[in-house]
Amino acid sequence: MADVRTKPEMTIKIAVIDSGINPEHSHVQGVAGGISFHLETSGKVMEGADYRDELGHGTAIAGVIREKNSQAKIYAVKIFDQFLEAPGALLLTAMQWAIAAKVNIIHLSLGTERPEHRKDLKQLCQDAVRKDIVIVASARSLEDQVFPAIFDEVIAVYWNHDCREGSLIYYPDSFVEFGAYGRPRALPGIPQELNFGGSSFAAAHVTAMAADILADNPMGGVEWVKEMLRKKAKEEIDRNGKK
Repeated sequence: MADVRTKPEMTIKIAVIDSGINPEHSHVQGVAGGISFHLETSGKVMEGADYRDELGHGTAIAGVIREKNSQAKIYAVKIFDQFLEAPGALLLTAMQWAIAAKVNIIHLSLGTERPEHRKDLKQLCQDAVRKDIVIVASARSLEDQVFPAIFDEVIAVYWNHDCREGSLIYYPDSFVEFGAYGRPRALPGIPQELNFGGSSFAAAHVTAMAADILADNPMGGVEWVKEMLRKKAKEEIDRNGKK
């Protein structure tokens, strides 16, 4: 009799660069580790061990990913503190850390239009591609010019309000290639319309899809993951009979 056992899935490592993560949250159920970065008044980037989430945003992102990827190793990379904004130097340092940590996916619910950061961000995205690290980044709209989302090396996602949870739309003629559902997991007693919402969470849903895709082939790389996502979007159109 033939051996019908399949190759075991690999554990995917995901760096969530955001406001930190609260590991004890029921939607997260632990993280593999983490780090925080802050900017001193001198302009020097400093690192710390406290990645607790004071805003709840990164925790909600991690919850979306965890729901579909129970075995994934999620790493909290905190660059936001009191507000969902941070100096470009923190983002660059956080990405350097994630690349050095050899994660499989870098999740970015953020971006910038500041031209002084474009070259360095582009270089980091190219470095990630060479190491078969997939970057998923959010954009505010289909026409957004925020980077790193619009870079070829990145999977760009925005909140398409016509998408239901788990669905995906592909836009072949746009730098922002994918539209997805833009809500986090529901919280008990809170109407979903009062919960977080936005392209950050649309990107998180696609990060979860990418992790599922990579589980069978962790070194598949961003172009392979993009192709699998395009296939998923096409299959959904075919299944629903949409044009």
